[in-house]
Amino acid sequence: MAWFNRKTPEEKAVRAALDLVQSQPRAQGGGGGSETRWRGASRMLRSMASWVPHLGSPSRDLSKIERSTLIARSRDAMRNHLLGRAAIVRVRTSVVGTGLICRPQVDYEALGISEEEGEQLNEHLEREWTLYAEDPRECDAEASSTHYQQQAIALMSALTGGDLFVATPDIERDGTLFSTRLQLLETDRISNPNGQPDTASLSEGIEFDTQTGAPIAVWVCSGYPGDKRLAKPLTWERLEVFGEQTGRRRVLQVWCDKERPGQKRGAPYLAPVLEPLQKLERYSSAELMAAVISAMFTVFLKKGSEFNQSNLPMAALGNEQPEGLAQELPPVELGEGAVVDLAPGEEPITANPARPNAQFDPFFMAVAKEIGAALEMPVEELLLYYSSSYSAARAAMLQAWRMYNLRRWWLVCDFCQPSYELLVDEAVARGRLRLPGYFDPARRRAYTRAVWIGPARGAIDELKEAKAAQARIDAGLSNETIEAAAMTGETWLQIYRQRKREVQQRRADGLELPNSKQAEPPAEPKEEE
Repeated sequence: MAWFNRKTPEEKAVRAALDLVQSQPRAQGGGGGSETRWRGASRMLRSMASWVPHLGSPSRDLSKIERSTLIARSRDAMRNHLLGRAAIVRVRTSVVGTGLICRPQVDYEALGISEEEGEQLNEHLEREWTLYAEDPRECDAEASSTHYQQQAIALMSALTGGDLFVATPDIERDGTLFSTRLQLLETDRISNPNGQPDTASLSEGIEFDTQTGAPIAVWVCSGYPGDKRLAKPLTWERLEVFGEQTGRRRVLQVWCDKERPGQKRGAPYLAPVLEPLQKLERYSSAELMAAVISAMFTVFLKKGSEFNQSNLPMAALGNEQPEGLAQELPPVELGEGAVVDLAPGEEPITANPARPNAQFDPFFMAVAKEIGAALEMPVEELLLYYSSSYSAARAAMLQAWRMYNLRRWWLVCDFCQPSYELLVDEAVARGRLRLPGYFDPARRRAYTRAVWIGPARGAIDELKEAKAAQARIDAGLSNETIEAAAMTGETWLQIYRQRKREVQQRRADGLELPNSKQAEPPAEPKEEE
């Protein structure tokens, strides 16, 4: 009877799992015991029995079908949902604003040059970048946006689509200095050719090395897959991510959030909050409609049995309809100050909806707080409603700016700094910049170091913020460069030089200085390392 005792592999796996469960010590404490050491791993507790997620790779946990649905809903929420749009545009305005300004900071020590020579080199680099970034025909393949506008577009597209790709085609144009263009490609256009399924080395339009996971190329669709209004059939073009000979970045990927190693595509910013966002939007719309209906005051005229239409004046009867034609009566509906005439025997039934609902605002704020917490945005910042104390409002602003600074750093790493390096590469190749030893990777990094300055955080009470900044400087906890960048968005050295020119001009014109301490301009400072 040996065959009777044989077990299939599935039965052996179930038996092993049961033995493992029975060998685990039960957790002690209130609320009932668990068969596992961690209550969160229990499959027997009533609160956890129906929670059975599956482990999966980044591509499986964010599959193409689910990702497409998330993108479509995120874009619709940005267009039509008040909170959804508020979250997206708030990040754009605070992270980018009018644009992140590039301030070259060459590493003069690594290059073996003096500090003065480094400053002169910074001025030349900044001049070249300004010529490129401020002209749409120079930097934009579509010749419609400056680099600062492209920053805002790239960030918003990455937030709603999960990621954005930037091609860097070489396009010659009359009247321009450079040929490196930036072409923003929405996430929809990066897809597998002809809709073929993913393979071991191809995932949603990204071709990568199977051993290291590094991207090799991206497949760009000529249009948007699924767009049936196109007259020409769709085609796909393969763009290499790195140059074959130089290794330069040829395709950039601007992420919204990359949360797992090996992740190839990103999820939209609003993906975790789409469900409560939709329900809150429907609830808010229903309450608004109910309030509008309850605000309407309508008078109904009920006619008794003795009513005779012939006794009405001609103005009340209106135009007489010819015999044999049914008289078209206006529909009976609510209106602002409307008077509705009812036929004999008809009686209106009214209902008092008791609007506005006193519980609407507390419930709305409670859900908005949860949405803001998931988006790393306090509800005061999300709604731009600072109704509490100064300390609470300032704490909300500071917390929000932690997230803004993080996203600004990601945008700089994914889009701004690579764009700047590509521009310097071309300027050197064209002979517009003389950078000895530039083709050495170490020296190239020293030449292309830069800081990106965005809109300042601002202050609720500027006098308190200024005093706090001075106290940090006096205590040695900060310096003037950091505080100037945080409060004005400019470097301290630029502020100093401009202020020095103003003081000297006032003295030359014989005007009084606004502050006696500035009677003599201070000596030229040394740039802080």
